[in-house]
Amino acid sequence: MQNDMKGIIQAAVAEAVEKTMSRQLELQERQLELLGKIAQFLGIESGSAHAASAPKRAPVPSPASKRIPAPAPTSTPKRTPSVSVRKYVRPEAAPKPTRAGPAPQKSRGRPRAAGRTATAAAPSASPSPEAPVSFAVGQEVRYKQGRGAFTAKVKAVDEKAKTVTAERVSDGKQVVRPFDKVTPA
Repeated sequence: MQNDMKGIIQAAVAEAVEKTMSRQLELQERQLELLGKIAQFLGIESGSAHAASAPKRAPVPSPASKRIPAPAPTSTPKRTPSVSVRKYVRPEAAPKPTRAGPAPQKSRGRPRAAGRTATAAAPSASPSPEAPVSFAVGQEVRYKQGRGAFTAKVKAVDEKAKTVTAERVSDGKQVVRPFDKVTPA
């Protein structure tokens, strides 16, 4: 019974392979026909690789044979000397017109705001360096350092150097900051 099942399976597989191979051969024949027509249109010699003379495969003789013979390699089509080959030539770029005067420098930093001259006359919210704000010892202030702002109490003021020694409320660290970085809290 096991031999019968094995034979049935082999026969079914052989039949499926044969159907698949015949379908592939049909597709290859169509492709060869199209390639022949294209070669004829382009004026290329098709040589021995013509669709009509394509070798047909014989059906698989027995289900025991698992190897399928490969198709015979066809020669590659060659161009005839009568067909001229046109090479693409890149057109030369026209020289760009030069500007008179030096090239403008690229700006760095923040872009200019439109109408900034009108706001220059308006009073500023931050203390200006011309009119320094006087700080008293024990006064609570905020100062900027790096990307952060901290709350602190003034420990000492140096009017000559225009600096404030402040002690942070959070950790008690003492820092010296210029007047323009310190604001009353």
